[in-house]
This record gives sequence, structure tokens and C-alpha cells, in this order.
Amino acid sequence: MRHFGPNKTALHFRRAKKRAAEGQDEANDPQKYRLEEGDGTAQAQVIVRELYLKYEKQLQRWKDYRNLFLFLGFVMHFLAILYLQRSADIAYKVHSTVQSVVLPGDNVMQNTDDVYGWLKNLLTEVWKDPVCGDGLCEAPFEFASYSRFGCRADCGKLNEVQNLTSIQIDIYYDFSHLVGSIPASDLMQQASWNLCPVSTPYSSDCYFDTDVTFDRLSGEQHYTLDDAPDGDWNLVVKRDIFDKIRGAVRDATLVNIAGYYYKIYIAAAAAMAEQDFEISLLQQAWSITNMTLIEYANNTIKASYPNATEYDAAYSWIRNTTCTCSNIMNGSAMFGDDTMILFLNQSKLPDGRINLSYADYKSLYCPVNGAIQPYEWKTDSNGNRQLVYVFNSTITDTNFPNMVNDTKLRDWCSGGLALSLSWRANMANAVQSLLVDKRQGKTAVRNNVSTTLRNYIQAYYPELYAPVFTDPSGTVPLQDPVSARLDYLMPVYVDSTVSPQPATLNLSRRNVNYSTSHLLDLRPRVDARIIEVNSLIRATVLAFPIPAMRAIYNATDYNYTFPDTTVGGVLDAFRNSNANTTFLPNPTNRSLGFFRISYNLASWVGNTSAYMRCNLADRAPDYVGQCVAMKVTCVSTVNDMVPYTCSRNETYSNGTWNIITVPGSISNGTYRTDCEVPCDKRFDCNTICECFGACSITEFCNCTACNGLEAATEDVQFGDIQRVAVNKTYIAPLNTARHRSVLAGGRRLQQTNDTLLLTQLNNLVTSVGNLSTKQSQISDQMTYLKGQVDQANRIAQARANDNSVIDAINAGRAEIKQGQEAVAAKLDEILNKQNQAIQAAQKAQDALQSIKDLATRQEAAVANLEQAVRNQLTAIQNAAFRDIISLSQALALWKRARRDRALTLKAAMLANLPCNSNPVAPNAFTLDNKNNVDDNTSRERNVGLTNRVIAGLLLHQTRTDVTNCTKSKFEAIQRLCTGQSSRSSYGVDPVFKRGTTSYNPDFDDGGSTESPQVVTFYNCSLLPNNVATYDVINNVTKQVVNPRPYCAELYNPQKLPYAFHVFELDGKEDGFPVYFDINLSQDGAQAWYTYINEGLYLDQNTRQMTAELVTYNAQLRIFSYFYIRFYFSDGGSIKITHRLNTVRVELDSTYSDRVRFGFEIILSIMIFGMLLYNLWQIFAPQTASERREGWVRKVLGSGKRCLRYFLSGWHWVEFVSNCLLTTCMIIWWVFRQKYAKTFEIDIRYDVYESLTPKANYLALNATGANLTNANAAFSDLRELVDMLNWYFALNGINILLLIARVLKLMDFQPRLGVVTRSLWLAGPDLIHFAIVAGMVFIGYAMMAHLIFGNAIEAFATFGDSINTCFEILLGNIDVNDDLRALGGLQSVAGALFFWSYELLVFMVLLNFLLAIIVDAFSEVKEKTQETVGIHTELFTLLRDKWRSLMGACSSNYISDSKLGALLRQWGGGEDEDGDGDGNNNQADKRKLLTILNEDVDEDTLAEVLKECLRDAPAEDLKARRSFASRFFKRRQVATEAEIRLAAHYIMDRFGAVPDDDDFDDDYDDEELAGPEPPAPNPAAGAVAVGSVPAGGREAVLEKERDQLAQALERLAEVQRELAEGQRNLMNGQKQLAEQQSKLVQLMNEQPPTAT
Repeated sequence: MRHFGPNKTALHFRRAKKRAAEGQDEANDPQKYRLEEGDGTAQAQVIVRELYLKYEKQLQRWKDYRNLFLFLGFVMHFLAILYLQRSADIAYKVHSTVQSVVLPGDNVMQNTDDVYGWLKNLLTEVWKDPVCGDGLCEAPFEFASYSRFGCRADCGKLNEVQNLTSIQIDIYYDFSHLVGSIPASDLMQQASWNLCPVSTPYSSDCYFDTDVTFDRLSGEQHYTLDDAPDGDWNLVVKRDIFDKIRGAVRDATLVNIAGYYYKIYIAAAAAMAEQDFEISLLQQAWSITNMTLIEYANNTIKASYPNATEYDAAYSWIRNTTCTCSNIMNGSAMFGDDTMILFLNQSKLPDGRINLSYADYKSLYCPVNGAIQPYEWKTDSNGNRQLVYVFNSTITDTNFPNMVNDTKLRDWCSGGLALSLSWRANMANAVQSLLVDKRQGKTAVRNNVSTTLRNYIQAYYPELYAPVFTDPSGTVPLQDPVSARLDYLMPVYVDSTVSPQPATLNLSRRNVNYSTSHLLDLRPRVDARIIEVNSLIRATVLAFPIPAMRAIYNATDYNYTFPDTTVGGVLDAFRNSNANTTFLPNPTNRSLGFFRISYNLASWVGNTSAYMRCNLADRAPDYVGQCVAMKVTCVSTVNDMVPYTCSRNETYSNGTWNIITVPGSISNGTYRTDCEVPCDKRFDCNTICECFGACSITEFCNCTACNGLEAATEDVQFGDIQRVAVNKTYIAPLNTARHRSVLAGGRRLQQTNDTLLLTQLNNLVTSVGNLSTKQSQISDQMTYLKGQVDQANRIAQARANDNSVIDAINAGRAEIKQGQEAVAAKLDEILNKQNQAIQAAQKAQDALQSIKDLATRQEAAVANLEQAVRNQLTAIQNAAFRDIISLSQALALWKRARRDRALTLKAAMLANLPCNSNPVAPNAFTLDNKNNVDDNTSRERNVGLTNRVIAGLLLHQTRTDVTNCTKSKFEAIQRLCTGQSSRSSYGVDPVFKRGTTSYNPDFDDGGSTESPQVVTFYNCSLLPNNVATYDVINNVTKQVVNPRPYCAELYNPQKLPYAFHVFELDGKEDGFPVYFDINLSQDGAQAWYTYINEGLYLDQNTRQMTAELVTYNAQLRIFSYFYIRFYFSDGGSIKITHRLNTVRVELDSTYSDRVRFGFEIILSIMIFGMLLYNLWQIFAPQTASERREGWVRKVLGSGKRCLRYFLSGWHWVEFVSNCLLTTCMIIWWVFRQKYAKTFEIDIRYDVYESLTPKANYLALNATGANLTNANAAFSDLRELVDMLNWYFALNGINILLLIARVLKLMDFQPRLGVVTRSLWLAGPDLIHFAIVAGMVFIGYAMMAHLIFGNAIEAFATFGDSINTCFEILLGNIDVNDDLRALGGLQSVAGALFFWSYELLVFMVLLNFLLAIIVDAFSEVKEKTQETVGIHTELFTLLRDKWRSLMGACSSNYISDSKLGALLRQWGGGEDEDGDGDGNNNQADKRKLLTILNEDVDEDTLAEVLKECLRDAPAEDLKARRSFASRFFKRRQVATEAEIRLAAHYIMDRFGAVPDDDDFDDDYDDEELAGPEPPAPNPAAGAVAVGSVPAGGREAVLEKERDQLAQALERLAEVQRELAEGQRNLMNGQKQLAEQQSKLVQLMNEQPPTAT
């Protein structure tokens, strides 16, 4: 049995709808569907078919709804994932904030000032320093205060929170200078100094706000800074051109520690000196007490007499009287024996006797029977002492008794005895004085030592003076020796703490001077005191503990590595360094051992005469000497004839040597050659030349300037003196040969000659030549200096004549009056810059003027010197002529004048040559207290409040060369045009460019090639591969430029350094990057901005500049990437394009992210499943017959199935949508895994060597590797953003395709498909309208572009013109203002364009479009107004589905699928292939071709074609055939396969899928109608024809033939239909018997009870 064709199915659908509309149902006609006897199987199949079609329709509708809602669920899931991935609402918060800060106000700028203004505003808005006083210390950028820096309100004081080095700055200066050079006051006024950081974790500004200056010509300056932070520092001395300033930066703590040990030593040394003095006195006293009186007299009293004779007389007087006067009457009694030896009772007795009688005395001292001549010394009236004899004769033993009562003798005896007692008193007083008086003066010794060492420290170590003598204030020397004063330490170190001291008490004045005290009794006391001092007091003092001085830093006890010691340890250490009471070693002396202290952090030398020695190799190389050995030793004398005593070592042939004195005088030639001349040369050269103390005692310092001094006999001026001298002392001529041998190593300037005249002439020529050479040198210097001065004058004059700033100020003031405050601020800035530039230029002018004055003063000084020498020689000549001095004296004076002249000339020359050309002298040092300061912390720079800037702002510029324009008749106007891309360095470092605010006059060396300052920052020798190029020929001036060290790579022809150099960055054209580091301070960022502004980063050769900025919002976890491009167009304006994107890289950071990740996996599975199902639909076999084919035929037939699938446009939409969905998911997973997960960016990149440089701001760190890394990080983020943008852009297309698919899925429901059907219905009209409207629209857009594009930005490009025309359609008519503003014919054209466009396009064509759409919608709406709504239909379907599901619980339940299969089988719908529902669904969707109001399917069309071919005439073989047909034979009879292919092609080309709501009124009774009546019998026809008259026979026959033919045709058709019906009937009857019982059984079954 043949299955239901699509035409039949469609007709049944239409019939069912028609009956439903007419109300014909089972209730109205209950007998209609009843099977009656004799109806046959056809009627039963019709009924079953109707049931099956209703069932299939309902099932299909349920499937359509299911597919729609499933797909809607997928779309919602897809959109939800996109929503969560994008988080646009959150991203916009970041986007809007960043946009409000970084975007410029317009898309077009007119000059570079606008670009600079945008950059400055951005830096001002973002690069802000923390606010001090907010209670939050944002370390390390807010830091504890020191000097004038830091924030004390938030962070406190630096010396309270860190261990800091207290530094002591000692400056000593004396600006006294040689008269005739720069005045000392000028030197004082221009000199200054400051303490500036080189590298510290805090501020980069100098410690003092302004440089420290000097207010006196000589003096000292001392500063102690206790809050200098760790780091590298530099004490900068400025403009001290003659080294008049010396000083040092010292660790104040170490200075105090060194002073502490020096104080201990001075106190101990003074105390030891006092003790030594006391011991010395005690030893002297002990020595006296150990003498007899006679021994004492010989040793001590004798020295008090004028001469030995007088002493001998006095001694004889005492001896004679004590030996002879015992019996002499002294008044009423004799002197007696005891009186004679009374003078010996206080001293030691001779020979160690304990007692001495008079007889013993006489035996020891008195002469035996000797004559005595009494005499005594008296002073006469003239004051002369003389010996006076008492008697004229001698006294002997014989006559002596007779004279006992003699008055003269008595007086003589009394005088002698009194003298003896005075000697005794002298001896006693000497001991008493030593033990009392002089011992009491021992304090003076201590004070003298202290004073001496005080003076020594003040002279050599002045930094120790305060910690030793003035700073200590303590009064407890033993408990706190650190702070104890020196005057408290010394007494303790003298007397110790031993108490009591009995030996000291026994030597008190009362005990010593007591009348009964014997000298012998004092000796043990002296011994006791000596022992007490040496063994007790001194030992105690030396053992006194000296604790190590400890430095207290903020409650942190930091002990320097000094040991605890004793006074003895300090004394020993200093004495090992040769310290004594007059000398102290240097604190750095290694012999001090543990007490060696290097407290100088930086030091430099200088004094008032330092200019005589500084930098001599460059300033005056003729005075730099070398040590030369002397063959003789010279000792000066006061004898003019023999000025030196010379000796030399003579070596003999036997190897021995001896010292030989050179004999003779200046009158002897050998003496002059071997002694006088070498010694004069030594004296002269040591005076003039400078060997810096390197020569030993046997060497002298010889130099070129010294070799120019001539001998006396070779000097013309001395020859004049010699000729006029009266006292012509002979002076021998020099032995030339010996003179050369003695002065080996020296050189002669002239050869000697025998004739005096020739010698004088040669000397004169030499002198003139020397003077000429010096004058030439001075002239050259003057010329050079004059050139510099003239250049400076020209610059100053040009600046003085430059009225541009004044004009700008005047214009600015006029605008200020109009209220433009912004312009006023700008003008003030310009004025400040100009004032700064003028001040800098004035400083440079002053420096040049000083140099000019130096040259002038030097010339005047030389002239004055020559005049002074001439005057001095004239005076010597006059004195010799007048015989006031001899010729030898004149020679000595001449030598002195010559020496003074050379020395004065040296001083005059060096006093006018600065020691160095550098205006700044650095003295670097480092402070390191191990304070851990994280100076690598990145500053927090925010756009808005929470969007932190990452790394910094990266600028990149590309440039072009200037080339000649193409040939033009107007080339005289301008010949230069934009050329190719340029890599050449450009700009000028503004630090070296006068007139800029960045200009630093300290670095301005005027282009000098001798140690220029600029080379410190731009060193050509450091270029890679040594590619420096020098001595370049300028193509324009043909001059040689860029001499060494100014290479062409780093310097322009004017010897100024380029500011900007090319650096290659990946992903960018070769250009010139500038990077603003986030660690720049607020002022630092503005300084860098000023640097690139004044360095002319942007100029007329700039092609484009880009800027990139990255921010990160930690709260929202969102990065933003900002990119802006300033394109310098050839038209003169600057076009701006920009992009600002946000992206979230941390995709799995929160719980919601992980949930989204799970849904992303589900979505990916769904998308890939949809694509696989789509591919299965395309390539997999769909029918059972195709599935039964072999795999080879399946593969070969896949292409056919693919083509068949893509014949539908909706299939294209579905396939493209699935492919795009898959592509997007792949992009997302690549973005997620490869880009987002691996993305890394550092918070900061250390791009430049320093953020606070003095010059060369753009010096790259690590040869630019960090800049490359920063650019790579920016590029990575840009790629990440680009991929995310692609992802969402493609998903935007996906959403459009999904909308189309949803509309297609809604098309089954009439009311849901109104939109698609309306558009489909209006499609042809819309296409035609689009053609017409598009032509009109494009025409207007082109017209606007051609007419107004040169004047109005909105029409400048054709694309802009199209956009503008479309905006006018949308109601934006702002462009009309621009059109009305045009002048001339353009304004007329503008009015015509605007109004014609509005009337034709806006009012006419746009309304046409609306009419087309509205008409189509109305037509579709009419057809769908009677249909069931979606809510009713869904309710019905859900109710039936619910009942079906509930019926599953019944034992009589039959599933929907089984019921459908049975109905299809019973209705004859089961085909031979058994395709089931799938093919029915496909059949329902087959196209139908309507011919003669009949729907024909593909199979019916094939049968029609087949029938037509059966009746086709045979091929005419004799017909004329073409030439090609003879070679290509064609069959005229088609095969069955070809017929089916033709039918399939015709159906695909012209067929249409039938709508469910269409019905055919002519087919209502087709299935129930009987067969057509049979055709008339041919025989009857023939009989009838035969009965026709003959006249009409042929006509009747013709008519009958026609009727017969028609009848035959109808009969054939009926027969064919009958045969087909019989075949169907036979097949149905075979199955009817089997199914009839089943149908009856089902109809008789009890239906389930409704609940």
C-alpha cells in the first residue's frame, strides 16, 4: 500500500480545519463516522486517518512548544553567562571614573600646547602626594620629619623612630687672596655650600633650604645635624675657585668618642706630669739631704757666686773661721767649739758619722799649722765687689793667741760664722722649698700640660676641641668619666682616691719647716712620699676603669666596638703613638690600636694659599717638579763671600769614601761651580717648584720654571750692577763643563760665551723671549676670554631686546581685565621662568666677567712685578755704585731679588688661574645605620579614589625627517615637507639650555673641552660597541663640529646634549619613549613634565604621540587600559583617537565566579552538542533506506545530503549560529586559560637610573630592559583586552542570530509568527524600496561630502557624511547650523541640500517604508485574528499532557507513542520501509506545486512526467542535427531516475511548503466520491456516425473523433486511478482482518475513570 502523500496530508489538514470552522463534528452527525456494513475498508481508513492527523498535529504542536521553550532556556542561560562575564554595570563604574580624568575635552587640537596642557592636567590630577595631617602615615612616601622635610604630624620625627648618624659639619675658610687678583670679598660672596642627597629613601632636595653662605673673610662654621637619614650624601661646595675652604663631614658620635679618649689621655698626661714633677722635686730634696754641707756648697751654693774665685774665698773664710775662732772672745765669752760646728747640725756628717766633735772637724777640714790670711769680700762705693784683707799679715799659731781680743779678728770670725750659718740655712731652705713651696707649684705643671695640649688640638684637631674642653659638664669623674670635665678629672688622676695619704701629711709645711726638724729626718718622709706616689697613687690611677662610650639612639643602646679599658690602657695606647705632653697623634694613627677612630666621613683641603699648589699639572705645569739627587750638602752661612758650607762624598779607587768640604769662596770658580750654584739652585727650586713633599733630604725639587733662572755672571741685570760697583769684589766665572756635570738632570737655556758682551746679549734675548712667550700666552687667554665675554654679551643683549615676553605679559594683563584667570596663571608662570632664566644668565655673566677680570688683573700683576723687580735692581745698583754695599753683598741681594721675583711671578699667575673650572666640588659620603627602609615600595597613584595606576604613564612618539617637497610652481613659498620616519636624536637637555627653568648654571662650562661637566651625564665612551663619532663636517657651514668629547650621537653641533633618543619597543614603530614613573613625587612629576616641555619633546617633526595608562581597582578587581593617540596631520591639526577598556582578569576569585565557571562548562557542553547535532543533521543518513546503504554509499551521499540541507536559508542561519557560538566559547577558554590566568604585571618598573637626576633625566636603567618589560606588560594587557572585545563582538552577532532562530521557532504559532510573516510578506517590497532609497541616500551623502566636506567636519570624509545623513534622519539637525554659517554659494547649496533632503528622504521615503511594513502587518494580522492564543493553546496542551501522565498509573494505560504508531498502522500510513514518525514529519514539510488549483507533490509530478513520456512521439532520426550533435549523441527517452530528478528539481525550484491554515474548498468530497461515469461506448458512437447524412459525415466524424479521443483520455485516466485504487485496496484488505479485531477491542475497552 502506498503511504500518505504530502498532498493528501495537507488536504486532510485543510478539511479538518474547514469542518471545525463549520461546526461539523461528531456530535452533530453521530452516524457519519460509524462503520456500516458494506462500506468497505476505505471508509475505515478515512476515519483512522482523520484521528491520526489530529493526533499528529497536536503532537507536533507540543514538540514545537517544547523546542521553543528549550531554546529560550538555552538563550537565557547563554545571556546570563555573558552578563556575568561582562559585569558591565560594575565595569562602567571604573570606565566612567577613568574617562572623566584621562580623556581630553575635544577630539581635535590645534597646537602642541594643547597636548602639553592635557598631559600636565593628567599629571596634576593623578600624581598627588599624600596630605600631611590626615592622621595616616603613608610610608615611605610620607615619612618622619627631618630638617624641613617629612610629615611630623603623621609620622613623628625621624631621629625618634630610626637609628641615625649624628653628623658634624666643620667648615674653615679664609678668603684672603693675593692683591691684584679677585678681591677676597668677591670670593666670599660667590662661595657657598649645601648638604645634598645623592641617593636617600626620602627627599631628594638639599638639607638646607638655601645654600649656606659666608659673612666674614675668614672664620669657621660648625653644624651638628642629628636627623640626617641614611643614604648617599654629598657636601657640595660651590664656586670656591681657589680652594679657600676646607672642612670635613664627621660622625659626631665618633668625634665625641675620640674626644673622650683624648680627654682621658690629656687628664692622665697632665696628672702624670704633675706626679713626675713632684717626684722630681722629692728626688732633688732627697739628694740634698744625702749631702754634707760642703758637698751641697760645692754642688749648689757655688753656682750662686759670680765666679769660682769669689766662692773659693767664701769657702776659705768659713773654713778659717771655724778652724781658728773657737777661742776668740765674742763679748764677754769666747765663741767656743760648739759654735764652730753649729753650721753642720742640719746636714749629713762626713764619712757617714753620727756625731762629730770639734776636734774631728778640725782634723777633717782645718789646715795643720798653716798660715791664715784673713780676708772678706766687700762692695765699694762704685758697686764693685773686691777682696779686702783684715790684716796686712798672716796669722799663725804663734801669734793667734795674742789676738783673741782683737776687734777686727772678732768681726772677721763673726762674719765667717754667720756665712757658715747662711750656707746651712741655704741648704735647709732648699730642701724645705722643694718639699713645700715648689711642690705646691706642681699644679702649674699640670695646667701647663693641659694648656699645651689644648693649643695643639686647637691647631691640628679643632674638631676635638669641643668634646675635650667645652662640651663635658660632669663633676663626678670616677662615676661618669664620659661627661666629666677635664678640670675635675686631672685632680683625681693626680691624688687618686687613696685617703689618707700619711706621707703627704708628713711633708706639710708645718712639719717640714719646724725648727727642730733635721734634714736627715726629712729623708724618710721623702722616700715614703715617692713610694706613695709611684706605688700607690699612680697604680691606683692607672687602674681607674674607663668604660667604652656608648651611643644612645632612640632608646637603642648601640655600642661601638671599643673595649672597656683603664687610664693606663689609654696612656699606653697614646704613648705607643709617640704622644707626650706636647704632641698628640692623629686619631687615625694605627698605633692607637682599639682607640683608632676614623670619624671623617668626607674631608677636603684648602686654605688661603691652596691656590699655589692645587691642580698645578693643568694650571701651571712648569711648576710641577721632580726630585733630583744632590751631590753636595749645603749649609747656609752669614758670610757673603762664602754663602754656603758645602760637603760631598768622595769615593776612592779602593772603594772607601770620605766626606770632603768644598774649599774657597765666590772668588774661586771651583767653589762657585761645585757649591754656590748647586746650592742656589736647590734653594731657588725648592722655593719655586712643587713636589708635594716627595723629596728626601738629599734631593731637591727641580722644575721647568726653575731651570729658567740664570746664574749671576750670565744675567744682564747683574752685569750692570757689577760694572757700576765701587767695591768690586772678584767673582769668579763659572766652569761651564763642571756646571753641566754638577747640574745633571737640569737644562741650560743658553750656551755661555767667553765674551761678556755676547753673554749679556744672549741673556737679554732670553729674557725678552720669555717675556714675549708669557705675553703671547696672556694674549691668547685674553682673546679666548674676550670671545666668551662677547658671546655672553650677545646672549644678554638678545635677551634684553627680546620683547616677546613683555608683549605676552601686556596681552595677558588685558585678558586678566576681561576675567580670564587661567591666562593670568599661565603668564605668571612664563614670567617666573623668564626671571629665573635672567638670574641664571646673570650668574653666568658674572662668572664670565670674573674670568675677564682675572685675565686683566693677571696682566696688571705681571706688569707691576716687572716694575717692582726693576726698582729693586736699580736700588741694588745705586747702593753698589755708592759703595754702600760690596759686590758680594749685591750678589746676595740680587739672588734674593731674583728668587722673590720668580716666587711673586708664580703667585701672581696662580692667583689668577682658578684651581678648577667646575663650579661645584662634590664631597661624597655614606650614612648607614642598617635602618630597613623599603625604598622599593611603589607610590599609590589613583585615578579617582580607588583606581590605582599601575607602573606609570608611557608616552611614545614617532617622528619624520624633513625632505624637499615635490616640484611645484610655488616651491619658493616652502620647500620642505614631511619625509620618512626618523630615528635621529633631537631636542636639548634643558638643564644645559639657558633660558629654561631647568637650567643649572653649575653645569655650564661654556663648551670647554677640558673636563666638561656635561660629560658626567652624557659620556660618549659608554656608548655600546664604541660607536661614537667625532669631528663631523657640517653640510651647511662646511665646518668641523662635534669635537671630542662631544660625539654626534649624543650632542648637537653646538655641543649641547640631545634630550631624546630612539629606543625600540616591541609592537611599536621606532620612536622615542618617555615614561612617567608612579614613584615620582608630585613636584617630581611636574619637573619631568617641565623637562620634556622645555626639551621640546613635541615639535614640527612629530608625526604622532601615544600615551598608555593602566589602572587596577582592587575593590572591583578590574583593570582598565587607556590608550590615546595624537596624530599630527599634514593639515596642521592634531587628531585624537582613544580607547578605554576594562577587563577582569581574576576569574576564579570568589564563590560566584566558581559558580559561573560551572555554568560555563555546562554552556560549553550545550554549544558543542548543538554543533555536533547540526553536523549530524547535515551528513548523517536520515531515512531508513539511506541508513541501510553501505558505508561507501553513505560517504558518497554525504555531499548530496549537505547540499540538500543548505538549500534552506534557515539552515544556514542555524549552522552559522552554532559555529559562532562554538568559536566564541573557544575564544573564551583561550582567553581564560592562556591570557587571563597567565597575565602578570608588576606594580612598578624601575625604568630610569634616577627619579631625581641632576641632568639626563631619560638615562635608562639596565640598558632599557625594564622599559621593555613595562611595554611588554602593557602590550599583554592590550592583547587581553582585544581578545575580550572580539569575544563580546562576536557574541553580539550571536545574539542577533539567536533572535532570528527564536523568531523562526515562534513561527509555528500564528500569533507569535506575526513579525516574521509580516517581514516575509513585505520582503519583496522592502528590497525594491531599499534599492530606490539607497540610491537617493548615497547620492545625498556624496553630494554633501563634495560640496561641504572642505568646510564642515561632519562631511569631511565620505563615511562621516553617511553618518551625518543618517543622524539627520533620526532627528539630529545640529549640522544645519554649520550649513547656515557657510558663506557664498555654499550657503545656498546648504539650504537646498538640507530642505530637499528633509522633504524627499525624511518625509517621503521614510513614510513609504513605514507604509510597506504596516500593510504587510495588517494583511498577516487579518489571517491570524481567528486563531487560538498561546495561553489557551498552552493550557490545552499542558492539560492533555497532564492527563496522559496521570493515565500512566492505570493498568489500561497506552502511551502516546504506541497510540500514534497504531493509528498510523491502521490508517494505512505505515510505509513499506517502516520509516515511522520521522518520515511523516519530513513528509509534512515537503513542498507542493499548485497547478490548475490542484496541489501536486513530487511523486505525483514524477508520475505525470512519466505518463507524458509514454505518449511522446518517437525520435525523428532523419531530423536535421547540428554539427555538435553529430559528435555528442543525446537520448530523447528519459529513464525513471531522470524523471524523478527532473521532478525533484522542478519541485525545489517552484514548489512551496503548504501552510497549516490553508484549505481547499474543491477537495471536500474527493475521497468519498465514486468513480467517474464510464466513457461512451465506441460502437454506439460509430453507429451514430454511420447514421449521419453524407454531406455532414466528415464533420460529424471529425467531431466524434474528437469526442472519442477525449473520452479515451478520460477513460485512461480513470483506469489508471482505478488500478491504483485497487492496489491500495488489496493491500488494505490484507491488513484489515488483522487490525479490525484490535480496533474493536480498543473501542470496547472501559476508558479510565476521570479524577
